[in-house]
Amino acid sequence: MELQSKRLCALWDHNTYTLRSTPLKKPIDGLFLFNSLFSVEAFASRPEQNITTKLSKLTAEKLLKKVRALRNDINQQHRQLITEMGDITLNEPQEMTAQVVEVEQRCFTPGSIMLMKVFMVTDSYFTTLNRAKLNGELTEKEMQTHRTTVIKQITQCLFELNKTCLSFHKVRKQAEAAT
Repeated sequence: MELQSKRLCALWDHNTYTLRSTPLKKPIDGLFLFNSLFSVEAFASRPEQNITTKLSKLTAEKLLKKVRALRNDINQQHRQLITEMGDITLNEPQEMTAQVVEVEQRCFTPGSIMLMKVFMVTDSYFTTLNRAKLNGELTEKEMQTHRTTVIKQITQCLFELNKTCLSFHKVRKQAEAAT
């Protein structure tokens, strides 16, 4: 996955791309949730059909819908911005080298891939915001307001996903202990 925004890189993998002087011990970032989504979906793909597998499938579906809704919302904000703007190709920004963010392909599941898509569409949105600013369609403050809004949405979603994954594993362990 390639991202141009340093802020998004840090939100994806806090330990590798941190913007802080002292890294957090257990960050809830995109990479952590990528692995958490994989974990839930790994339990959902087990061949035996028992209560934990059924719970896993329901949880995985719920998580996928939540992440997809976030992706769709960010896409909608991006489309709305594009329709409201004039020409933003007159003053092109300097070419930036995208940061290649490593993700384990063996962990690709519908939910984890959708989370990657959230980060990729947000990166595209941020690029459009920057172009709009350079071409006079947005002020610096307006651009930062849009960016902050989306970062807050992603952060809130990551925390909600984490809460759901933790609850799932707690209930799963209780169910497995009872059988």
